[in-house]
Amino acid sequence: MGSEHGIEIYRREVPGSGIVALKGTGTIDAPLWKIASILLDTKRAPEWVDSLKESRVLHRLGLNRYVEYNHIGGPLVMKDRDFVSDVAIEVDARAKTFALIYKPTDDPDVPASRHVRGEIISGVFRATSLGKDAPTELTAELHCDPRGALPKWVVNLFQKNWPRNTLEAIRTQAAKPDIAMPDQFKDVLAPTRQF
Repeated sequence: MGSEHGIEIYRREVPGSGIVALKGTGTIDAPLWKIASILLDTKRAPEWVDSLKESRVLHRLGLNRYVEYNHIGGPLVMKDRDFVSDVAIEVDARAKTFALIYKPTDDPDVPASRHVRGEIISGVFRATSLGKDAPTELTAELHCDPRGALPKWVVNLFQKNWPRNTLEAIRTQAAKPDIAMPDQFKDVLAPTRQF
């Protein structure tokens, strides 16, 4: 779709879905461990995720997998949405990459509520170190259906700025001096300090 603020923005039609998939790629002036820490710190996620009211880890399913709950506030004319995702963590020391890969799941600890249960059909955050003490390249991809009675064209209109807004918000977050590895994920994040 073009480039804005040093962020390349893509959109892709998905067969069988009226909702387009979006992707943004740009560099962030921070080491990879810091970007990975931002992405995994659910307590601070409302600082950079647009309209996020709550984010929390429901269960750690292993070293590299967990279930995440997110509650997004809607404008006055639209009901809030919530999402439950199975998230895989991939750390590749040889490629100097860190990734979070989202897919939808259900969890008995968060049954359907007064919010509309949306679905992150697929989502990926992939950070690649450009060298020790160098910027990090971040790619963010999302194919998300907020469900409910919203027409698909309205969903596409609301989501079209997601890649730029997300990467710019992570850039702002990365500039904060108090970013630290979240205690819950220090075990999986520790190796990323070497990239």
